[in-house]
Amino acid sequence: MGADGGVRGTSPSGWFDGGAHVFPIRVYYEDTDAAGIVYYANYLRFAERARTELMRCLGTEHGPLLEEAGIAFAVRSCNADYLLPARLDDALVVRTRIREVRGASLRADQMVARCEPAGGETELVGMQIRLACMDGNLRPARLPGDVRGALEDLIARA
Repeated sequence: MGADGGVRGTSPSGWFDGGAHVFPIRVYYEDTDAAGIVYYANYLRFAERARTELMRCLGTEHGPLLEEAGIAFAVRSCNADYLLPARLDDALVVRTRIREVRGASLRADQMVARCEPAGGETELVGMQIRLACMDGNLRPARLPGDVRGALEDLIARA
């Protein structure tokens, strides 16, 4: 069962597998180019959705975090290694592992994989992301203690 109460594989927010958050995605026509292959920038959108749902599963939603604490996250750096393409109608998962939590930033590794019909997964894209925590004036801000604690607990599960 996921931290959000969802059963593995059925929650729209994904689930936890040890220290990794797993978020399912289906490739739709809008995600592809004319050849039916996922456009490279859409993997960044998939990764962003997965990070948002990871935070939701940890009990933190971006809207209330911004409204109540005046805190938002911004991508400071992203390195993506494109290994294989995803295609129209593929079932994918995005696996997110938080690697490091600092005062006003965090690092995550994300992997987009295709779910194979016979079982298992094939890695398509690997990403290393660094996020900055910012206040309403776009200045660095410390992560709230409860958010930091939840992320550190996730790292400890790995």
